[in-house]
Order: sequence, then structure tokens, then C-alpha cells
Amino acid sequence: MADAMTGNAIPTLQNEEPQLKLMRARSRMYALASRILVAQLILTLLIPALGAILVLFIPSARAPIAALALLITALDVLVLDRRQKLLIKRAAKVGESFDCAVLALPWDRFNAGDPLEIEDIHAAARAYARHKDDSRLRDWYPVAAGQAPLHLARIICQRTNLRYDSQLRRSYGTIVVSIASAILLLLFVGGFVQDLKLSDWVLTMAPASPILTWAAREYYRQNDTADSLEEHLRAAKALWARALAGECDADHCLAQSREFQNAIYYRRASSPLIVPLLYRFKRLQLEDDMNEAAANFLADYQNANAGTG
Repeated sequence: MADAMTGNAIPTLQNEEPQLKLMRARSRMYALASRILVAQLILTLLIPALGAILVLFIPSARAPIAALALLITALDVLVLDRRQKLLIKRAAKVGESFDCAVLALPWDRFNAGDPLEIEDIHAAARAYARHKDDSRLRDWYPVAAGQAPLHLARIICQRTNLRYDSQLRRSYGTIVVSIASAILLLLFVGGFVQDLKLSDWVLTMAPASPILTWAAREYYRQNDTADSLEEHLRAAKALWARALAGECDADHCLAQSREFQNAIYYRRASSPLIVPLLYRFKRLQLEDDMNEAAANFLADYQNANAGTG
């Protein structure tokens, strides 16, 4: 165990088997939730878009395509969305167990309820291990954070967590709106080329209504979540400044970090997913940014410590 005044055990703890098992289980649950998200995208975007294009050339298909669009909306709201949210909440509990173990935080039963059952964690971790290794799960938090005292390292890790997620959600919201706008523009141009009457144009656009509903919902949910994350980022930055100035001792910083963790848990448990492809595309860039930010925070600590040494 690292000395509390010179460093901490975060880099070691996060790569130990109990914590890696939690990360396997968490990743498996998010993978299942992501599959549902992909199914939702196919049902609410691809099929309605194809249907809308189809009715441009086969007008008699408007009624059945419109009925299919309504059925898809009901399936999405009543079945798929509910199952996805359950998986997200379970994954959030596992992520909370990981953070409490690695960052030495007490479990907050009032906000997070009971931890997930051991059997459920084991089953999900086993399913993950059948197909993937731990290469993407190691060093979840920046290794540089291990060189700061624990009460400061927590702030670094939580701050990078918030920043990472905020940037992903901003990018995703922009992509969602761009895709939906492009689809609707194509349908509008198609109707104009076909010289449709207003009533026919409305019937043609009706199958695309799930696209509008989904895109608007995702855009506002992702950006609202990003706004909330950035508020917490500002608070974390202010806490870091107070800690460096000696205005926040270890016990007070622990209490503040527990409050930040409550916000992180709530975000994980209630916020919408992001398309996995975007995560894979942005992962290396965001992880590089995260490590650079952690190094800068560590440099701030070392400079402040040198100035008082």
C-alpha cells in the first residue's frame, strides 16, 4: 500500500482480480444494453427510413408502412427501452462497486441501494471472459494519479471520468442530429421530385416520425447529461484548487468526493447509452486526453508541494 502522503494504490488496485472481475461484469452488461440500442436504431431509424423511401415508389404501401411505424414505436417504448434501462442500472451498480474499491470510497446505500448480487456479477463476468480478454479493462484510471495523495487522486480520477463522458455525449448528440437531418432532407427532396400533393407528402413523411422522435430525444438527453457533467466538472476543478491551497483536508475531500461519486452513479444509472462504434472511434483520443490531463493535475500538485517544501 502506498504511503498516504506520497501516493496511493489506485494503479495497483484497479488491475487486481476482484476489480477486473467487476469490470468484466460491467462491460458485459453494457454490451447487452448496447445490443438493444443497435436493435432500436434498426427498428426506429433504418426500417422507417426504408419504408419512407419505399412509399415514394409504391404509394399503395403507405398504410401498412405507417402501421408498422406505430408498432415499432410501441415496441421501442414498452419493451426495448425498459430492458435497456434495467441493464444500465445493473451495470451502474457494478461500476459503483469498482469505484468504491479502487478509490477507497464508502458505499452510499441511500443513493445506490444494495450492491448487485455476487452471483449476477460472476455470471456476467464469466460471459465476458468467454469472448474477450482484459486488455481494455486495465488501467481504467490514469496511472499518473497514483503519484498523488489519495484524497487528491480521487479528484483527478473523478474529474477525468466526468470529462471523458461529457465529450462522448457532445459528439454523439451532434452525430444523431446530422444523420436524422440528412434522412429527412432526402425524403423532402424525394417528395419534391415526385411532385407530391400535401396530403401525399404528409403520408410519405409519417413513417419517418420515429426518426424525429428518436433523434430529438437522444439529442436533448445527451446534451442535458453533458451539461450536468460539466457543472460537476467545474465543481471538481474548484475543489481541486481548494485542496491544493490547503483549504480542503483529507476528510473534507473524502466527503466531497463521495458527493461527486453520487452524481457519477446517478449519471451512469439514468443516462442514455452511446452507440458503441462512437466509443471505439473516440476511445484512443479521449484516453490520451485523459492521461494528459492527469499528468497536468499531478504537475500542479508537485509544483504546489515544492512551493511549500
